[in-house]
Amino acid sequence: MKPFKIQSYELCHTGMVRDHNEDAVVSLPGQGLWAVADGMGGHARGDYASQAVISSLLDMTLAHEAHVGGQLNSIQRVLEQTSQHLISKAQEISEQTIIGSTVVVMVIDGNNLGIFWAGDSRAYRLREGQLTQLTTDHTVANELIRAQGFNREDARSAQDAEALTTAVGASVFTPERHEDKTQPGDRFCLCSDGLNKVVPDWEIESVLNRQQGPEPAAQQLLDLSLDRQATDNVSIIVIDHL
Repeated sequence: MKPFKIQSYELCHTGMVRDHNEDAVVSLPGQGLWAVADGMGGHARGDYASQAVISSLLDMTLAHEAHVGGQLNSIQRVLEQTSQHLISKAQEISEQTIIGSTVVVMVIDGNNLGIFWAGDSRAYRLREGQLTQLTTDHTVANELIRAQGFNREDARSAQDAEALTTAVGASVFTPERHEDKTQPGDRFCLCSDGLNKVVPDWEIESVLNRQQGPEPAAQQLLDLSLDRQATDNVSIIVIDHL
C-alpha cells in the first residue's frame, strides 16, 4: 500500500481593522495535528485564551498506536483542563468576565481522520472538486434550527444569532467530534471566522480547486480576506492529503 503524504501551510493575520491578534494556530504535519483557536474576551484576554488552547495542544503527545478516537479523547481531556483554567482565570477578575476561545482540531493518522471543535472555527474538506463543511458552528442560530425547528432565515435574524453557545473557557463546554476516512487527493481547510465572514463557501471552494499546493491556496484566501478589509483576525490552514 502506498504511504500517505501530507503537506500543509498555515497563516495567521491580524486583519485590516483589529490592532491585535486574538487568533492562534498550530501545524504539526509530522504528528498529524493541526488546530485553529479564535480568542474572545478582548485584547489580552482573547490572546491569552487562544494561546492557552494552542499551548495545551503543543504540550500533548498523541499516541499513534491509539486509534483516532483515542486521540480525540486525549484532546478532549486536555482542553477540558484548559477550559477550567480559563474559567478560574476569568473569575479572578469578575463573575461576568469571560476568557474563552473557539477551537477546531484536526488529526490524521494514515487514512483515519478526526475533528474536534467548539465554537465557530471551521473545518472544510474539498473532495473531487466539491467543498463540504465538516463542522457545524456552535451559534444561537444553529441551536434554534437544531433544537426548535427554526428555518435558516428566521434563525439568522434572531437576536444574538451569531453568539456562541460553547467555547473553551465558557461556562458550558460541549464540544463535538467527527471521525471519517480520508481519500488520496483530499484537501482540508481549517479557519477562524475571519475568513468565512468575508469569503463565502463557493469562493473558498473555487480557490481550493484552482490553486496547486497548500501555500498558494492559503495565501490567496488570505489575500481575498484582506482585500475585503477583513474586520476580524484571519487564520487559515490548508492541508493536502496526497
